[in-house]
Amino acid sequence: MKSTIKILGVLLIVLSSCSKQLDLPPENILTESQVLSSPNSADALLASAYFKSYSAIKNYYYMSADVATGNALTIPTSGFLSLWNGTLTSGSNLVQTVWNNHYNAINEANVIINLIPNSNFDGAVKTKLIAEAKFVRALNYFILLRDFGSGAITGNLAGPGVPLQLVNYSNYDVSKNIPRSTCSDVYKQILKDLDEAAASLTDLTTATPQAFRGRAQKTTCNALASRVCLYMRDYAKAVSYSTLAMTNTTQYVLASSPALVFPVTSATANLALSTEFIFAFPVSFNSDATENNLTGYYAKTAIWPAPAFLATYAANDIRNSASMMVVGNTAGPANLFCPSKFANPTGRDHLPIIRLSEIYLNKAEALVRSTSSVNAEAITLLNAIRQRSFPTGLKPAPFTAASFATANDLITAILKERRWELAFEGHDMFDNIRTGVAPNAALANTTKWVYPIPKREIDLTNGLITQNPGF
Repeated sequence: MKSTIKILGVLLIVLSSCSKQLDLPPENILTESQVLSSPNSADALLASAYFKSYSAIKNYYYMSADVATGNALTIPTSGFLSLWNGTLTSGSNLVQTVWNNHYNAINEANVIINLIPNSNFDGAVKTKLIAEAKFVRALNYFILLRDFGSGAITGNLAGPGVPLQLVNYSNYDVSKNIPRSTCSDVYKQILKDLDEAAASLTDLTTATPQAFRGRAQKTTCNALASRVCLYMRDYAKAVSYSTLAMTNTTQYVLASSPALVFPVTSATANLALSTEFIFAFPVSFNSDATENNLTGYYAKTAIWPAPAFLATYAANDIRNSASMMVVGNTAGPANLFCPSKFANPTGRDHLPIIRLSEIYLNKAEALVRSTSSVNAEAITLLNAIRQRSFPTGLKPAPFTAASFATANDLITAILKERRWELAFEGHDMFDNIRTGVAPNAALANTTKWVYPIPKREIDLTNGLITQNPGF
């Protein structure tokens, strides 16, 4: 197995990009004989599936969640504007692209999951390839379900989710078209994949290269499952998975300051990933400088942190200090700032997908919701995130049980901390929706809390794939 996903750059030459629909076979899939020819070929396809996941996530995932709630502002002509102003239509190229990109990654994962068992590879190699592919499939299905599943994060698990395609396409056959599975069934498959992957994978050790934080490990699977269960409102399971994700206390460690997680740096390649990263896409390990400039945050001409949101941080909070809200491009507006969360001086590097601090907050929220109490452990977890966000000598008094009159008061404090801690990382819109809060006035209509199913998918299946209400 390759020690990093550095081979992605090579794969982009070997494997042409694809924009096929769910029901059409991707043209960039290696043939069965190629996939089974060697572990390196199979690993190359797995790397491609990771890269397609990155490609699907890298722009809209971050912009939509924070602009939608006012954490960030953007220009009126932003191509992503329809994602958060209620004007998205089923004929939009944007929703078709989001749909295609995630299903492309899923299909490549399916090739590995379904073909590698027939290979003559070493058993341990087989096990690792399949397990990582199951994580990739679970990650992409979770994002698809969150975006397109009617009721998926608002509590209606019987609602229509997304088509649950677990078999890779070798050729197009209309008889293979499938309807949308229920949100519940898609969630079950996601957790099944994550459980099976976690059971087969080992975890990071001191000898493991940093870039492996960009590949699935045992903790990666449990951490994603923690978020999945929080979204599906299975709070007891969210607690259990969070606990599992916090057991490797040597390799996944909460930093003493958020500034140490996202340091301002002049480096442009192979930047170290903090031990707080459970899963991230380490862009600079691919030595592709162009990928460091795909966000407008650095330039501050397309998207920037909203001054009104930054004003909500308490005085002395490191997360709103000069060590984390940096100047960015000096040619950009002097009164605006750039978050250091994409640790590269010319744009961004590591795209954080799961951090340990999120798991602390996942568990804290799930503990309170599952016990309906001012839970002592939840307060400890909340304090861990809150206290480390202030310099020594300027820390606020820690929360105690007396700080909260009701369990709801504690939930409110956890959600506020979550908004400050995970700002600009693609969470806030969905945290609002899953807790019943409209992200903004344009999304007051709850039918707009999910994306429309692309019209082409409905047309190609003669209505077998149904549309979300309100579109």
